[in-house]
Amino acid sequence: MSEVKIFKFGGSCLKESNDLEAVVQRIVESSQEKTVVVVSALHGVTDRILERLEHNDRESVSAFVASIEMMHLEISPTLVNDAYYSKFRDALAALSEALLDNCENPSEKSQIRAQIAGEQMSSVAVSAAVSACGIDSKPIWSEEFGIKIHKVKGESVIDIDSTIQSLNIPDVSVLVVTGWYGMLDEEPALLARGGSDLTATSLAAVLNASEVTIWRDVSGVLALSPRWAIPSRNLPYLSYTEAQELALFSEPVLHPFAVEPLRKEGIPLRLRPLHDPNDFGSCIGPSIATGETRVRAVGCLPHLVPLTMRLSGVMSVAKVVADATILLDRARIRVWSLRARPNEARFLVSQRVASRAMRLLSESPGLPTPNRGDAISILCLVGESIGNNFSISSEIEEFARQSELKLTHLDEGKRDHALHYTVSDEQTQEALISIAKNFDLLIP
Repeated sequence: MSEVKIFKFGGSCLKESNDLEAVVQRIVESSQEKTVVVVSALHGVTDRILERLEHNDRESVSAFVASIEMMHLEISPTLVNDAYYSKFRDALAALSEALLDNCENPSEKSQIRAQIAGEQMSSVAVSAAVSACGIDSKPIWSEEFGIKIHKVKGESVIDIDSTIQSLNIPDVSVLVVTGWYGMLDEEPALLARGGSDLTATSLAAVLNASEVTIWRDVSGVLALSPRWAIPSRNLPYLSYTEAQELALFSEPVLHPFAVEPLRKEGIPLRLRPLHDPNDFGSCIGPSIATGETRVRAVGCLPHLVPLTMRLSGVMSVAKVVADATILLDRARIRVWSLRARPNEARFLVSQRVASRAMRLLSESPGLPTPNRGDAISILCLVGESIGNNFSISSEIEEFARQSELKLTHLDEGKRDHALHYTVSDEQTQEALISIAKNFDLLIP
C-alpha cells in the first residue's frame, strides 16, 4: 500500500456547514495518495441519542429521527445527491429501529445500535462533502472495514492483530471510517467516550501510517486546560508518556489510551486547530532527552468527593477495597483515586455521582458506612522524570507553604513522569495560577 496518512475529526469539528468546509479543505490540502479519515458523530448527536434512550418515548421516535436527518442535511447539503445517500438512509433506519426496539425491550444491544448510528451518518455526510469536490471518496463503517475490539484489563480497545487479519480496504483516495466502535463477538461494541481518537491511532498502527493528525477546535496542547481560562503556553512537543498522563487529568486533550498503538513504531501524533492550517499545534512522539527536568503542564480533575471507610481491627482492608471497587464498577462509578491503609480506605469519586456511591456503599452488607468529605481537586504536574526529582517536589511544597495553599501529596500510584496533589475545590483556581507562575507556564 502507498503511504497513508490518518486524519481524525471529532464532533467539535462538525458543528456547522463552515466546519465541514474546513474539514474538506484540510483533506484536499493533504498531499498523500491515500488518506484515511476517522470521524465522530456530528456535534451533539450522541448526547441527543443518549437522552432519547433515557426518555424511551415511542410516540416521538419518528420526529426525533427526522430532526437528526435534517441536522445532517443542513451541514452537508450535497448528501442527497451523493452515490452513498442510500447508506445514510440505512443508518437512519437502523437508528429508528434501535430506538423502537429499546422502547419495547430495553437492552444494551439496542442502545449500542442506536448510538453507533451517529458515527455511521456522519461518515456518509463527510464523504459526500469530499466527493462533491471531485475527490474519490467512500464511507465505510467499522464492521465493513474489519475493526475488531477486545478487552484489556476491563477496557475495550482495538485488537490490532485481529484487525490486520480482517482488514478490508477499498481502493479510493479518501476513506471515511466510523470512529468509536468496532466488532466484538460479531456484535458492535463501543470504546470509551472519546474513543474515535483510539480508532485513529489504532488504524495508524494497522496501516503503518506515516502520521496521525487529530483536528480540533483548539490549538494544540496547552500547559493548562482552556476550561480554566488561564492563558498558558502551547506545548510544541510532548512525549507519549507525558501526553497519556495529561489525558487522564485534563480535558479536552486525548483519549487516555490513544498513544499506546503508536509507541512501537514511533508514529507521530499531531493535534492541530481545524480553522488555522498555519498553526502546527502540538506533536506527540517518543521521549527526547533534553537534559532538563521540569514541570511542563498541569492537569486537573475538579469536584471529586472523598468517601472514607474506617475499618475495625477484624476487617480485612483488601477485602473491603475489593468488594467496594466491584460494587462501584458495576454501577459504572469511576474511582479516580484509591488510598488503602490498615485502618481505612478512601475512594475519590465525581461529585455528580457521590450521593449514589454513598447510598450503594452504605446499603451493602459487610461494608462499613463511608464518611463523605468536602470536595477536592486532583492536580497532576507532568514532565519527564519529575516524579524522581526531589528538588521539584520540595519546590512545590515550599511555594505552597508561602502561598498558604493546602496541597496534599498523593503518594499512591507513584509515576516517574508526574506528581499528584490534592487541593480543596475552593483553592483550585488559585493553585493552578500559582503553579503555572512558579514554573513559567503562562503566556508572557
